[in-house]
Amino acid sequence: MSLFKTLYAIDCSEHTEKKGRFTYLSWTWAWSMLKQHAPDANFEKHIFDGIPFMVDSAGYAYVMVTVTAAGESATEVYPVLNHSNKPVQNPSSFDVNSALQRCLVKAIAFLGLGIYIFSGEDLPDVSHETPPTSRVAPISKKEEDLRYLEELVRAKGHKFDEVISRAEAKGTSIKRVIAAYEELNK
Repeated sequence: MSLFKTLYAIDCSEHTEKKGRFTYLSWTWAWSMLKQHAPDANFEKHIFDGIPFMVDSAGYAYVMVTVTAAGESATEVYPVLNHSNKPVQNPSSFDVNSALQRCLVKAIAFLGLGIYIFSGEDLPDVSHETPPTSRVAPISKKEEDLRYLEELVRAKGHKFDEVISRAEAKGTSIKRVIAAYEELNK
């Protein structure tokens, strides 16, 4: 059996952690599993001008990791994110380290382990899809919060419109409703 098929067959669900709307696989567990099935596995954290991240023309930082196992290599580029999962300029060493570990896990996923965790991350959210325009307007914080809340509500099988109506009737802020649903999804 190929390394990809072997790794793909491993259930990673007991080793993931949900943070907000994202699911993360433990990098230590992922690396351990890869080494058990491919003892020759190694990885490289790429260095750019003496630092472990590169910066784009807008000043946002990215890391790059290559994993090699059983003669196959997978390279991933990953944005450096802050504690709110927002891309950052002038990242802290903690932000860079976290991005490197997440990038490592994603590169391992290209070899098969836990790849299903990333399923759908590259697909548009058709429930919110807008017709293409020549210029996309930025989303307001309120609209971003409403979209996030809608994901949380639907994940629980509840009706978004009913939740919003009840919150408005009681004068409850969207932030408080989000916090309540995040608690429910823990």
